[in-house]
Amino acid sequence: MHEYHSCMDALLDLPQLRTFYTLAQAGSFTACASRLRRTPSAVSHAMTKLEDLTGVALLDRRGRSLGLTEEGRRLYQACERAFATLDAAAEDLKRHQTQAKGRLRLGATVEFGSSILMKHMQPFLAANPDLEIDFTLSQDLLSPLLRDDLDLVIDCQEHPFPALKKVPLFRETYVVACAPAFRKAHRLRVPADLSRSPVLSLDKAGAWWNRFLMAMPDRDQPQLDRFIAVNHIRAMIHAAVEGMGALLVPRYSVLEELERGDLVALFPGIRPTEDRFSIYQKKVRANHEKQKLLTRYLQSLSPAEFGS
Repeated sequence: MHEYHSCMDALLDLPQLRTFYTLAQAGSFTACASRLRRTPSAVSHAMTKLEDLTGVALLDRRGRSLGLTEEGRRLYQACERAFATLDAAAEDLKRHQTQAKGRLRLGATVEFGSSILMKHMQPFLAANPDLEIDFTLSQDLLSPLLRDDLDLVIDCQEHPFPALKKVPLFRETYVVACAPAFRKAHRLRVPADLSRSPVLSLDKAGAWWNRFLMAMPDRDQPQLDRFIAVNHIRAMIHAAVEGMGALLVPRYSVLEELERGDLVALFPGIRPTEDRFSIYQKKVRANHEKQKLLTRYLQSLSPAEFGS
């Protein structure tokens, strides 16, 4: 009987492990309690019991922020694999159902998300009424993906992490454009003419324009020094329409303005450096049916609309 109790004492409690896993992701007892709909004291009590059971310290409580000890990091990695397997198994048991169910948290860059993504998601949601999607539009997508606040992200930055699966989508082409009256007033015929006109940039130093400058020989590059900093692409587009300056933006973001004639493309023979949009998701969750379903749908979208 004594051996039986010793064996049982060595078993790890699944709810405690789920609490520990959520706490490591949330970074605080309060945030963890909110996610699990429990009280912070209940979370703290569960962690004390888990540490007593394992016989090692899992949480590093020193300092102002909550961290993991080396043993805690190893347990977290094991939990990540285990819960991914359990979640996948739960989905596998439901595959006889015709509709995907559950919740997905999708992240995307701000301009792509607002200009393109939101125009295409309703057909997917209509075809999968039991699948709920929450959207996060941000320029910082990697951090929330790694801490499991997002399930998938659509990003044009490279994230070469071994734990992530990358699915290429389309190339993001760029265009230099301005209002017709601005082009006439500043006599913009060749790139060098930009040297005497204001240009709109996401940063005051003008690093945003490097993708344009690097697409031509040094002798043809304009000397840009009249930068107007606007830290949001949509605001930059409105500024350009009002004649405040020339801009460099993803082509898909100004397709309507170009079609209406509010903006005109400059220097069509020069093709600025392109970015590549891809889907990123953790490998341990990439085989979940709902994530595969959304990935296939995103891959089916036509690159022509993105200005490629």
